[in-house]
Formats: sequence, structure tokens, C-alpha cells
Amino acid sequence: MRWEELFDDLEARFDEQGRAEAEADLVDLVRGERDRVTFTDRLRAHVGGVVALDLRDGSNRRGTVLEVGRDWVLLSDRTGLLIPVDAVVSAGGLSQQALPEEGKVGRRLRLGTVLRGLARDRAGVGIDFWPTGRLDGTIDRVGSDHLDLAVHPPDVARRVGEVRQVRTVPFQAMAAIRTR
Repeated sequence: MRWEELFDDLEARFDEQGRAEAEADLVDLVRGERDRVTFTDRLRAHVGGVVALDLRDGSNRRGTVLEVGRDWVLLSDRTGLLIPVDAVVSAGGLSQQALPEEGKVGRRLRLGTVLRGLARDRAGVGIDFWPTGRLDGTIDRVGSDHLDLAVHPPDVARRVGEVRQVRTVPFQAMAAIRTR
């Protein structure tokens, strides 16, 4: 009888030690997973959901997340609002869910690529920039970290006679880009 008690006790201790080691391993795995989660991964998990974004320019933009790229988020608005992730200072409405960058091509696109598409389409845009300000016009060229904007009234197409000036805007100064 005494041997059985000893073996039972040893087996219980072994089981408990195994559970404790497994729990410690699980905690390490969870921490490792969390270390790899990016802000855009968190936003991507909320496509179709409503979020509130506080931006560097002091504004708060609220809308449904339509798409998320590597360094931008597109919110629903009358025409859509493209926001560089670097312009976001805080976000409300995010759960703890995250979705890694996989699948759709749009998710792998960088901000410069999206802006080049707007330039190619000659779309009229309004750019809100930090700390405060707004420029309306048409994107002429897009570099690796900036764009050239032909400034003209928002209600007219880009024509030589309508362009007031061409401004170069670094990406880091932009808070939000709205298409017309």
C-alpha cells in the first residue's frame, strides 16, 4: 500500500510539473505571437467595422474600415478617406483581434502605390496635413516619400489656367487624403 501511495504522489507531482511547463510554454508562445502583431494587423481584422481614429492634425475621423494596406487605411466617407497609418495617434473601437498581411493584393500595397494610382487617374483630391491645413488639387507626381500637388479649386478639373501653384508634400505631413 505504501508503494502505491508513493507512486501516486510521484505521478501527481510529475503531472503537475508537466502542466506548469506546458502553461509556461503557452505563455511564451502567446507573448511571441503578440510581439509580431502590428497596428495594421489590428485594423485589418476590423474591415467592415466602425473605428474612430485620432490623427496628428488634431482631427478625429470615424468610419467603416474598407481596406487596410501596409501603411494606410481606407475609411468609408462620401468618397472614401485614405489615411496614412503614421498620421494615426490613437484608435477607438478595436478589439484584440488581428489579421496578418496575406491574400489580397491591396493589403500589400504601400501608400505611394495608392497615391500613384490617384495621380494616374488624375483624380481631384483634398489633402489635410499636419499640424493644420488643407490643399485641394490634383496629384502630378509621386516620389518615394512625397508627392507634387497641382493646387487648384476643388470644383474644377486640373487645367493650366486653374493651377495656382505646385506644392510638394512629404507623406509624413499628410493626415488624410479625400478624393472628389
